[in-house]
Amino acid sequence: ALLVAPLLLAQGPQTAFPSTGSDAPIDWAETMPDALKRAAALDGGRLLVEIRDAQCPECERMEKLLYPSASFRGFLKDKVPVRLLRGTADADRLFARYRLRTTPAWLVLSTDLMLCGKQEGDTNQSTWIERFFETEKAWAAFLRSIDEEKASPADPARAFAVGEEAYRRYGDVMAERRFRKVSEDDQAPAELRAKSLAYLATFALEARRFDDAAKTLEKVLATSTDPALLERAELRLADVEIGRGDHPKAAARLKAFVETHPQSPLKTQAEELLRLLQSARP
Repeated sequence: ALLVAPLLLAQGPQTAFPSTGSDAPIDWAETMPDALKRAAALDGGRLLVEIRDAQCPECERMEKLLYPSASFRGFLKDKVPVRLLRGTADADRLFARYRLRTTPAWLVLSTDLMLCGKQEGDTNQSTWIERFFETEKAWAAFLRSIDEEKASPADPARAFAVGEEAYRRYGDVMAERRFRKVSEDDQAPAELRAKSLAYLATFALEARRFDDAAKTLEKVLATSTDPALLERAELRLADVEIGRGDHPKAAARLKAFVETHPQSPLKTQAEELLRLLQSARP
């Protein structure tokens, strides 16, 4: 990128995940479509996705220690649990989308697949609950920020802040809508419009709309006064040329960047990309 449970938490952190422990089996969904359908029927329903390997001693340990606990049962009150095996299509898509690195992994997702919380690797029961409790607080704060945005629809700063948080949570549709609104708001501060354009250029690049990305980046260069943002925009124009398949033009842009910005923290990145382009020549 160019820039870098509400109901349970309403009573305050002292009431985190109230419930009663149980040895009753958990009703795991077996597929993402089934889990999404069940979660949509809940008020504010979400998913708890467990991604595991077929042989997973850590998962078996968590089943014995964590899943029967009162804290975990309370955590599931507004969530549908779904268990996916690494190597299946659904699991691998989620692994790539949320940049997971190891198994077992747990994701809390909204029904539109925004990331509410994430954990990876071995852990103990108390740490698991503590980490997810912190992510639940952050998710509740995000939902409050959306309500505050609705109460102040003419405030571009609120819209931009929600857009940035949505982007960090992989909510690209929500984020792009807000960045476009801010970028087209003549009353918004010029720098906020330029930052919104930078995000829009990222979306265009990811969608392989290279002409749109180039035009948007040129607008950033014409309107921003932020040196860091300007340098990133210049570097992303090289990405546009790479996407178009014009490696000589991309190399020319990278050479110009290195010469123009010898002290830039992005210089090493530009030099490495230039080296890769030159080594890939037939």
